[in-house]
Amino acid sequence: MREEDEAYFNDSEFLENLQKYEQACKDGKPVYMDAEDLTDIAEFFMTQNMEEEANQAISLALSLHPNSVDPLIFLARQQMFHDNLEEAIKIAESIPDQNDRETIFLWTELLIRSNKPIDALQLIISKLKEQDEDKAMFLYDAACIFMDYQDYQIAQKLTAKLEKDFPQYKKLKKLKTDLLMATEKYDDAIAMLQDILEEQPFSTLAWKTIAEAQIGKSDFAEALDSVEYCLALNPNHTQALMIKAHCLFHLNHLTQAHDIYQRLKDIMPEDGRLYYMDAVTLANMERFDEAKEALAKGLKYIPEYDEDRIQLLMHKAYLESKSHHIDEALKALEDAMQLSKDNKGVLEYHLLMGEILLENDREKEAAEHFEIAYNESENKQETLLTIGIAYAETKHFGTALSLLEAFMEEYKGKEGVVAIPYLAYCYKKLHDQENYLKYLRKAVSADREITEFLFSDDYPSIQPEEYYLYAFKNAYGRFPEDWE
Repeated sequence: MREEDEAYFNDSEFLENLQKYEQACKDGKPVYMDAEDLTDIAEFFMTQNMEEEANQAISLALSLHPNSVDPLIFLARQQMFHDNLEEAIKIAESIPDQNDRETIFLWTELLIRSNKPIDALQLIISKLKEQDEDKAMFLYDAACIFMDYQDYQIAQKLTAKLEKDFPQYKKLKKLKTDLLMATEKYDDAIAMLQDILEEQPFSTLAWKTIAEAQIGKSDFAEALDSVEYCLALNPNHTQALMIKAHCLFHLNHLTQAHDIYQRLKDIMPEDGRLYYMDAVTLANMERFDEAKEALAKGLKYIPEYDEDRIQLLMHKAYLESKSHHIDEALKALEDAMQLSKDNKGVLEYHLLMGEILLENDREKEAAEHFEIAYNESENKQETLLTIGIAYAETKHFGTALSLLEAFMEEYKGKEGVVAIPYLAYCYKKLHDQENYLKYLRKAVSADREITEFLFSDDYPSIQPEEYYLYAFKNAYGRFPEDWE
């Protein structure tokens, strides 16, 4: 949910309308509201994955206000998100006011989804001339649409025009920052956000976005500090709480992350993605039964057609495999495959299928799926590393070492060092003390987060930078003399 939408749905006037509507429905009394208010209520229900309730609100809107623009736009977008493009276009064509701003934006989305982004841009430029008021907002909203569809080149063109024509527009800096974030120019984004904070030191949005940029750089400790400023300004900021939980997870403070997800589930009890993130956290704590329960609830709240189900089903397969319920694991994986529409989904399918088969001692079949994944992959470096890690995590340490060492040989230098923590882990499990210490010494500089994840249980209350010192002492009864 966008920040603007979350703010609107927490507005007192909207909440009053929502309460009035829900109470009337509960009491079986007739409801009379403006079409716009009923459409807003339907939009809110959709953010809560309550599609049936959303459809009821829209049906009421159209029965009270036939041919009203807002509910027709809602219906068209609903069909569009269900990939019923022809039906969406029919509804769009039936809207009486084709010059309404939201109707123009609907056609923009339909053209983008029809693989006609240039036509969509031309539509925006042609309609800009007809806007009698607030052309700046029109350009801003149009740029946001192209951002949503990851067409950053066109979004940049619209942003440049907005800056040229309306350099003082209040949301210009936010839009420029969003573009920098989307194109992974995190340092530039942070610099711009710091300028914003000079002017608006109490901006929760700026503090939250700085935290997101720092996460993009994998600076989770810094991101945690930034998001704490946001939460100091608004302790119930749900997006900030989610960022905090994400940071805690990556810093291996899993119990604290789980506690925040529990709190968020009380606030947003029907947000299926929260249950998924909590399930991942619980799985990393090896609380697999609780993780499966959380995931089952998450799947209940995510619609059958929603592509977010893919990740939940993939994780369900992983959890069932951990319990050695291979039939349930394979069924979940097949269900995920049915929803997948791109090569990335197929790649993930074969990688996870290989890991599940490995975990259940079906090495030959696993190797076949890994070979398919490697051959189909567009990023063979990442895929080879993933396969090596899969062998390590399923306790096939000899094969894991062969693959990880081949990875380091193939990708020398900075690219190859990410395998080092896993090499240390495999040698430790194989009781090869010399090589364990050799690679553990290099592990933190290779990847601190992974090193902490793999060895924090062995060295509780010790910083990852000191793991090697204590491992050496455990082996030889003293700290190394040559350690700097």
